[in-house]
Amino acid sequence: MTAIAAAAALAAGAVATDDALAQARITGTITANHGDSLTVRGSAGDTPVSLTPATEIRGTSGVLGVRGEEHPASDLIPGLIVDIDIVPGAPVLTAEKVTFKNSDLRTAEQISAGLVGTEGRVAENTARIDNFGTLTSAGRTSVYFNVGSAALSDEGRRSLDDIAAQAKALNTPFRLAVVGRADPTGNAEANRRLSERRAQAVTDYLMHNAGVTPEKFIPTASLGEAPIANDPDPPRTDAEARRVTVTIGVTPR
Repeated sequence: MTAIAAAAALAAGAVATDDALAQARITGTITANHGDSLTVRGSAGDTPVSLTPATEIRGTSGVLGVRGEEHPASDLIPGLIVDIDIVPGAPVLTAEKVTFKNSDLRTAEQISAGLVGTEGRVAENTARIDNFGTLTSAGRTSVYFNVGSAALSDEGRRSLDDIAAQAKALNTPFRLAVVGRADPTGNAEANRRLSERRAQAVTDYLMHNAGVTPEKFIPTASLGEAPIANDPDPPRTDAEARRVTVTIGVTPR
């Protein structure tokens, strides 16, 4: 079972269309830097992107992000949120330009510092739960949004703090499945993009504010308004549909 399918199974979600190859820009979180390539996790799952000596790498500052400075490829660390412009017509996905916020780099460095000395344990835990098909739910919460908005409310932040604390308190490895949704009003494609932004907002908060490290996430599913077969928790109103569900997945004992 694929990672995205696992998210669907855990949170009554569906697989988002993998259209990363057709995009001129990829936005997501770096999960691995292999030196000459990155693995970037976005709404379409994990995407490998090649780096070359010509790849421009810039960190931006300021409200508008107009101030920029060059960075080495070594600064492209796991946990960093990036925008990647793809080289047109390249035979494989190749980064022409990688940009990120300098504030996000500082956050990713703090996350990385917290992982020092734990790489072996992280690898062991990841290996134990890499078979996504065996994960079962150990807890779930839903975060609700205003019409047309992907901004987290204070109540939503508290819910995410609670689910993160619940997951980290478990005496077993876990993964989090994040599934974004939207109500059925308006354009279907716009709703899918809105559900993607909501899922990303939740994932960003869990990583940067609630202390959940990047390898704990199954790639998100962004459903928009799409109905789900055999949904155990179908939205009964438009307000209930404007949500992101976070499910804790663990291996059954």
